[in-house]
Order: sequence, then C-alpha cells, then structure tokens
Amino acid sequence: MQNRNPQTVLQKTSINNTDVTTLALPEEAIARLGRGIVTPLAFSPDGKYLAVGTKIGLWWYELATMQPVALWETERGMLSALKFSSDGAMLAAGNSDGGIKIWDVQNHRCLMEKQRMGRSDRASVLVFSPDGQCFASSGGRYDAVYVWHLETGEQVAKFTVDEELQPPLHRRPPPVIPLVFSPDGKSLIGATPENTFSVWDIETGERRAHLTGHSAIVIYLLFSPCGEFLTSVDWNGGLHKWEVDKLTTKNPQPLIRSMPEATKSVDYTYSADGVLLAAMASGTTLTVWDVERSKKVATLTHKEIIWRFLFSQTGSQLVVGGPDTLQTWNIGDPAPQPPAIRGHYSVCGSVKFSPDGQTLAAGYWSGEIHLRDIQELKLQTTFKCEGLRGIRSIDFSPCGNKLAASYDKIVRVWDLRKPEAPPIELTGHQAGLFAVAFSPKGNLLVSADLNGVLGVWDVEHDYELQMFTEETDWIWSIAFSPDGKHLVSAHHERSAQLWDIENGEQIAELSLNRPRDATKYKGDDRQIQRILRHVEKGSVDKRTPKAIAFSPDGDLIAGDVSGQIRLWDTTTYEIRMVICLPQGCGRAEALTFSPCGQYLVSGASWLGGTGTDKVSIRLWEVATGENIATFWSHPTDIQSLAFSPDGTLLVSGSYDGSILLWDMKPYLSLIDTH
Repeated sequence: MQNRNPQTVLQKTSINNTDVTTLALPEEAIARLGRGIVTPLAFSPDGKYLAVGTKIGLWWYELATMQPVALWETERGMLSALKFSSDGAMLAAGNSDGGIKIWDVQNHRCLMEKQRMGRSDRASVLVFSPDGQCFASSGGRYDAVYVWHLETGEQVAKFTVDEELQPPLHRRPPPVIPLVFSPDGKSLIGATPENTFSVWDIETGERRAHLTGHSAIVIYLLFSPCGEFLTSVDWNGGLHKWEVDKLTTKNPQPLIRSMPEATKSVDYTYSADGVLLAAMASGTTLTVWDVERSKKVATLTHKEIIWRFLFSQTGSQLVVGGPDTLQTWNIGDPAPQPPAIRGHYSVCGSVKFSPDGQTLAAGYWSGEIHLRDIQELKLQTTFKCEGLRGIRSIDFSPCGNKLAASYDKIVRVWDLRKPEAPPIELTGHQAGLFAVAFSPKGNLLVSADLNGVLGVWDVEHDYELQMFTEETDWIWSIAFSPDGKHLVSAHHERSAQLWDIENGEQIAELSLNRPRDATKYKGDDRQIQRILRHVEKGSVDKRTPKAIAFSPDGDLIAGDVSGQIRLWDTTTYEIRMVICLPQGCGRAEALTFSPCGQYLVSGASWLGGTGTDKVSIRLWEVATGENIATFWSHPTDIQSLAFSPDGTLLVSGSYDGSILLWDMKPYLSLIDTH
C-alpha cells in the first residue's frame, strides 16, 4: 500500500449520524475508537461552527448541537495551527511537519499549499492580513517568518532573527511565536528572543522597530478593534499597551499594566466594544478578567480539570476543554452550555483483549481505562486513576476477572465482576511504573518501574509481595514465557534480561551482537551488506530493545534493536533471525505475535522526512521473515498492539489518541490454539 498524494479538492467526509467509528478510516482499517488528541481550536467568524484540530484530522462541530458535521485533513493529520480569515471565507491549517494549506471553506477546495523549511518545521501560528491578500506563518522556535500572497502564491517576505537575538541553545523556546499584521497590512509584528518583539516592513523586509521592556518571552500580540493600540503579553503575565502610531518612533514607551493574577494558562481577546479580556484557568476554575480595570467579569467551575480554552471572535463565548469533554460557555452564565463534545482522548498507552475476546480494554495517559464490548464497540465501563503519570500498560488475568494497570508508583487491580468497587492498590515501588503482566496461570502479577525494579505479587494470597529485584535501569516492557517460568524485561540502557520468576534470579542476557552469518538477515540486500560491513569493522550495537514479546510456543523472543527486529532462540539466547525494517521506517515501538505463532506484527514510530503521511503496521511471517502485509495506519507513533484470542482482529493504540481495528482474516492462517 502507498500513501496517497495530497489532493487539490479537500478531503471532507460529511457525517449523517453520531457514529463516527468508520469515518475516514485508513485503508483496510475497519473501525476507529477515539477522535484524536485535541490540538488547535478555532471558532468560525459567523459563530456557527467550532473547528477542532487533532492529531488525526480536523473536525467540524455545529455549535448549536455540538455534533460533528465533517472531518477534514485526515491524509496527514497532526494539526498544530488553525486560523480563519476575518470574513470566514478561508481557513489556514498547519501541521507539525510544517505543511500549510489554505482552504476555500465554502467550496472545500485547497487554494494553496506551502511548506516551512526551518529548524523546527511545526507551523505554530498562522495569520491573515486584514485585507485578506496575504498570510504569514511562524514556526516552533525563533525560525524564519514567511509571508505569502494568497492570489499568486508567491513568497513576498521572509523575516529572520538576527544572530545577536538568538536565544542560547540551552534555553527552552516558547511554545508559539505570536504574529499579527498591522491594521494597514503593511507591517508584521512578531515575538523575538530576549523578551522582545519586532516590527517588520513587508515591502522592504527591514526591521523597523525592536521593542523591549518585558521580563519574560512574549506570548501574545493583539490589536484593539479601533486599531490604535497594540497589546503585548509575556510568559509571566506582564502586559504592555502600545500606541500603534508610535511603535516605530525612536523610543516608544508603553502604557504598562499587570495581570491581577499572573498565570501561564491564559487566553486574551478584545470584546466587540473594545474591552481587553483575559481568561485564566486554575484546576477546575476558569476566570475572565477585564484587564485594564483589574475586574473579574465571570467565573466558571468546570466538572473536570481544565486543559484548554479559547475565546470566540467576539469575546462573548469560550470553548472549555478537560480530559474528556469540550463545552462552550457564554460569558456571564454560571455554567457551560450543553451539550458537550466527547471522544477526544489522550495518548493510548496500552490495548488488550479479554481472554474470551468479548471486551477490549484501553489505557490512556490521562489515567483512564475504557472497557468496550467488541461487538458494538460501546463504552461499557471507565476506570479513573488520580496521579501524575499516564497508563502505559494494562493486562487481564487469564480468567478474565481482573484487570491490572501501571500508573504512577502504584499497581491497581480491578475486580471486573464488581466494576463499581475501588481497585486494590499495591504499593512499594519507588519510581513510576511502565509495565504490568499476569503470569499465564494467573497466580502471579509482575510490575516493572523506571528504576529497573521488578515487583512480584502473589495473586492467590491477597497480592502479597513476594519480592522486589535490585535496581537496574528503566524497564520499558515485560513478557512472560507461555509456561510462566520465565520473564523477559526490556531495559533502557541494557540488553533484555531473562529471569527465573520463581526465585527472582537473572538467568540470561539476550545478545546484542550482530550476527556475522548473512543468511540470518532478512530484508533489503543493500541494507544487509551495509550492516555486515559494520560488523567486519567491529562496530557494536548500543541500542537496546524497547518492545519485547514471547512467541506462543515459547521458542522465540522478539525485540526491536536499531530498526531491526531480532528473534532470539530461547534455548541458546542467541539471535536466530534479524528482520531489517525498510528504509524510512521508524523503530518498532510495539510488537506482538499472532495467537497461532506464525506471524509477528510490528508498529512503527514516526520518522519525519520520509515522504509518508502515516506510520506503518507490518505483518511478518515468522518462518521466513517476509513482510506479507503493510497497513499505513496512524499519523504518529504506535504505542501498543494486540491480537484478539482467535487471531481475527488486530488492534493498534497510538500517540494520536485513537485506536484502530484491523480485520486479519484475509492474512492469517488461523488454527485452533487450544
């Protein structure tokens, strides 16, 4: 399968009902769970729609009903910036790779497509000139600012930061570089390093002014509706108000104001009658201030911790979002306006099927676990954890009655027969947990943390702690052998370790040495010859496996090392086969064997600059190392993969906040594994 080339006509999928599980799917996927992590938001100027940019694409929601009416831009996704023209006729959309498209909203056609070429490709801010003739873009660092003419597509200006203004390399860059056109459209104002901002002349490309006075990086620039004043706001909440006609004079002096409660979680706008408003979030509370009067205008108490919020064009409305919802709020009303948008989840860290194949569990970095009926894909149960770290590993007990999750330093175990009951909490780890696994017999539960400690818990005796191993280093993942006697652990800076789980002793370390035997390599001949030349020169592979998996028959252990899937023999612990991933394919972040053991599936991480819009999920035949199928799946890293017990379904969880289901019946030779 190949990635499709961008189309001149906008990929827009209209929605006639609320079931969006089959909407704009990647080729050969059969369902999607989750609408993608929310990135930029934008109200349409006419107040009818909310554009929600996500890592999978651009959702259009009707504000009156909060129902999705269309999904655009799914070919790449990873949206990082959105901006409507003042009349609402055009929409600019930028992504994390620096791609920018300008769309005719009414006719759903792409008017222009541009690509940023700076050190940080991400398009962070997009702005239209007041007359709609030009648009500009800044990047993720203090890279070049580009200005293009909308009718001709020509680059009319490029502004760069002088070397003396470049921040030190160790200094963290701002999240966005704010830009704004002057009211007459002749100048562009943008933030520059050392807590300053500059005014550039678009026609000549010259810096006309360099303004100082802020004590932190400038994160907001906005003009008053009358066009007479420019407001600049810094990271610490410091606010300066400037007279526009004096910006380019020799020593412009601002009218200085301070925020009543400085915070980094803030959004600014001018109301229709020229009042400068600031919205600030703290926990579940959102406060709107009249800035110049230092007066509270409104306060909202949300049901969730507030993650994001944005003013509407007129300043009369806000969209407020938490881990699970997006809602609008009319300023002055005591509560958000119903209904809410749901389904935009955080990073999916782990997916697992129940032993009977009837339930799909997904653990998210937000601390939530979702249980869904696999037939209807309906959300049945949600478990929530409170803490600082996300869920990266979940596992069902072999009987299917228990579900364990790694979260913070505590192992939590739910009794699925009593979903309303609180989980059992297993404490003792001194570092965040990355992996949990039940033994095949269900009598043990093993947990692994960032210090490299394995905890072994006796399930049959009220989860009594049997042992902690000594500290090694960060453990990414663990897997039991089918007979339950051995456990393999993948470490951050060491090779994978094999443990005798009964006595907690390390019995082997998997070899990282590249084989000299060319017949053990599978893949592109030129790539194999290049590897063998490195072997002859004595080069040592220092990369270690991240994902690790036992084959169902227990004969093999699979792990990814430096873009190669290695298969170790569990008798000799030597490498039996090396599958070389294709050029341009990121390392395998996730691995799983099919229940029949004949196939291995790998899920890649995103690797930029390869010309692909999606990352790959690859199906390998274990006996030959042949790549028999490739699915171009998520727009970014695959975090987890799981087969259904009968091998007919594959599920992939991604950093994009979504889960995809794949029908494997056309590819697998299914056998009775019982």
